[in-house]
Amino acid sequence: MNLPIGTLLQGGRYEILRYISSGGFGCTYEARDNKFKSKVKSVAIKEFFVKDFCNRDPESNSVLVATQSKAELIERLQQKFIEEAEALYDLAHPNIVRVTDKFEENNTAYYVMDYIDGRSLGKLIDEKGPLGEAEAIDYIKQIASALGFVHSHNRLHLDVKPQNIM
Repeated sequence: MNLPIGTLLQGGRYEILRYISSGGFGCTYEARDNKFKSKVKSVAIKEFFVKDFCNRDPESNSVLVATQSKAELIERLQQKFIEEAEALYDLAHPNIVRVTDKFEENNTAYYVMDYIDGRSLGKLIDEKGPLGEAEAIDYIKQIASALGFVHSHNRLHLDVKPQNIM
């Protein structure tokens, strides 16, 4: 269950505009950052929500662990989620999405990233078919540059796939 469109987070700073996707550890939304009223911009917000073990209270939007036996696991995974946000915040590279904020609300954690308007490499390949050699090499160079930078900071990506590359 996703956050409803129009949900306000952080006292109204962020407003959910649409649900984008979900993975094993969370949901991603496009949201409006209302901090600067004259220059409203879109951001991407990733919410920690393990769909196999969590539910959402429809009235409060609070995330609830479905069974107490999974509470400790969810707590550990949420801590890793927060650590991921902190690590991304420190990684400034042109081929890595920039994390700009993190916070806890609704009994879960969130981090805010620059919104990238477009489609993933996976969708591009689904639509166009196999890439030509020159185009594929261009993408490979950009991906390798980002991964090399991540590795030089003693970090690992752990989920490199075309659907996670914009």
